[in-house]
Amino acid sequence: MARLRFTALVFFTLVVTAKSLDYEEEKPEVVLVHGSCLGAWNWFKVQAALEDKGYKVTALDLLGMGRDRTPVDQITSVAMFAKPLTDYLASVPNKVILVGHSLGGVSISFAMELLPQKVSKAVFVTACMPRNNQSALDTFPPDLFPGLVSSGAVIINFGNGPNSLPTSFSVSSSIAEIINNESPKELVDLELSLLGSNPYAPLVEPLTLTKEKYGSVRRFYIVVGKDHLFFPDTYQKPLIEANGPVEQVFDVKGGDHCVFFSKPKELTDLLIRITETN
Repeated sequence: MARLRFTALVFFTLVVTAKSLDYEEEKPEVVLVHGSCLGAWNWFKVQAALEDKGYKVTALDLLGMGRDRTPVDQITSVAMFAKPLTDYLASVPNKVILVGHSLGGVSISFAMELLPQKVSKAVFVTACMPRNNQSALDTFPPDLFPGLVSSGAVIINFGNGPNSLPTSFSVSSSIAEIINNESPKELVDLELSLLGSNPYAPLVEPLTLTKEKYGSVRRFYIVVGKDHLFFPDTYQKPLIEANGPVEQVFDVKGGDHCVFFSKPKELTDLLIRITETN
């Protein structure tokens, strides 16, 4: 397993860090932000497809994730977790299209509040979309996270001892039954070899989101129809209704939670459509 994990990380490192040399300068840069326990590697199919269409694409590892070796139990805030993203946005000369998947919706929301002048559009892909003073956990149906823990799909970690507050969470292989119900087996196997732990703070820390900053960025949402983690009818659609306004809502009919594996072409086509929306 360790050898498979190393080989897979090397492969995804080569794919994700490869930059298109012939991207079209008039097209906006697309910045891809992963969800919990994942990394920049999960975007490899979408990144390659967008680059083939002439887009400059940057997929980032958040702190402690993917190739970043910061110990996750030492990451104690959304600001720390999202620092690779906010540092990158601070460095870009032009506005970008910011895309967040799942828990990545928290990181892009934080970045929108901090650097709204660097984001032309934000795309939430079956993602948490908190409103002001909400955490990701606040947006969940009451039984969602406790159910994942009680089933053993999610494991809460106490890096400072069993009597301290949680510091991170991990997932077991059974999570694939929930998030990869439509994904090809070979991609699920690769995913399971690369999944890591996630800091706990981005799950439970409420965000400060203002109308003047966060609210000034155009928002879009991509609903995924066969997501068995964030079910469309009990999470995604009620979230959009409660935490809007969202400029447009798009649907991927048959994808699972890891839609970048189950429906990469459909997701890519929608991202291109959003970039082209006036």
